[in-house]
Amino acid sequence: MRKISSLILAATALSFTVPAASAAEAERNDRLYDATGSSVAKVNRVTDAGDLLVIYKGKVRRIEASTLSNNEGKLMTSLTKTEIRRLD
Repeated sequence: MRKISSLILAATALSFTVPAASAAEAERNDRLYDATGSSVAKVNRVTDAGDLLVIYKGKVRRIEASTLSNNEGKLMTSLTKTEIRRLD
């Protein structure tokens, strides 16, 4: 019974976690950096879900909120430029 209670508590705790970068932390025209620290693009739009829309290599790319973080004041994604280029 204790294992079940522990699992329920862990699942509850996970459901209350806040995304690394929410829509309030990312704004239009913020500079986005990739996993290596290279500049990718400026943020064109922040969706209600906290995802970012950027124009990279002539196409609009959606960067999921789950990949975002703020590192020393920089808006960063855990994706590399190669991975961003493959996004639709």
